[in-house]
Parts: sequence; C-alpha cells; structure tokens
Amino acid sequence: MTSFRATYCPDCGSKLESQWFEGKDRPYCEECDRIVFQRPIPCADVAVIDGEQVLLIERTNPPHVGKWGLPGGVIEAGEPPEEAAARELHEETGLRVVPHNLTLITGYAAAAPQGWYNAGYTYAVQVADVSGEPTAGGDASDAQFWSLDTLRASKQELRPEPDDAAHIRAAIDEF
Repeated sequence: MTSFRATYCPDCGSKLESQWFEGKDRPYCEECDRIVFQRPIPCADVAVIDGEQVLLIERTNPPHVGKWGLPGGVIEAGEPPEEAAARELHEETGLRVVPHNLTLITGYAAAAPQGWYNAGYTYAVQVADVSGEPTAGGDASDAQFWSLDTLRASKQELRPEPDDAAHIRAAIDEF
C-alpha cells in the first residue's frame, strides 16, 4: 500500500501494470503478483467555536499555502483521532483541549490533485472548553477568529479540500 498514486511497486521497484480487480482498474505488480492499493491519509480537524465565530489558521506549507482553514493535520500511527485533533490544535494555535471535550461533527474524504487522498474527522469545541490564547505555530502563520459574516464576504480563500466551509457551518449549528 501507498499514500500516493504509485507508478512503481513500493516493495520491489518494478513498473506497475494495470489489472481489473473488484470492479476497477488497479495498479498491479507482476513481480510481486499483487495489487498495490492506495490508502488514504488519515486526518483530524478542529473547529473552535465562539458564538458565531470560528478559529482559523493561515497555512504555511503546500499544498494549501496562504489559505485559511481549520486547525488540523495527519493522525499519527496508533493515535486516536480525537487525540490527533487535540495535538494538532495545540501545535498550530497554542490552544489546549482535553480530547474527550471534542464533539465529532463529520467525517470526510477528499482527493487532491497532487495524487494523495485523505479521509478524516472534523471535531468542534466551545472556546470555553479550551485553554490558552491563539498563537500561530507549526503549519500556521496566523491564527484568528473569523465571524461567519466576514467569511461569507471575504475574498480570502478557504482551504478547498476538504470543504472547511461546510464543516464550519455544521460545527456552529451543533452548538
């Protein structure tokens, strides 16, 4: 398995062919006699809600440089999704939250033009249930609360994948 579209076998390095399997063409290694599946990259995001405002970060790393989105990132091996969400929130904003205070809002799946695919969870938490002051860190150059009205009127580009705007609305509607 691989997280990116494979052209060569990740085990033996042979060029992959195509084989029909379970209803679709899939990458196949003749040397290893096996299908090379692409696995999704697991992610977790957090919407910190303060009334009709949500905390967003401005991304510094590709593929979303300069775009505003929910704090979040990759779930590490062996890490429960809610712990990953809490860790990412702290890394990118300096805020701390106890993982069991997070409310699961939605799951998502998204393909990126760069060849990877991610699947993840969006959590939400009231600002009263976090500690600290928002300070950009990690993959964030800025962290600030945005009102829904400002987001609707803004020309700032929200991160397009996954659909943060829908996740933000669902999180605010939850509270």
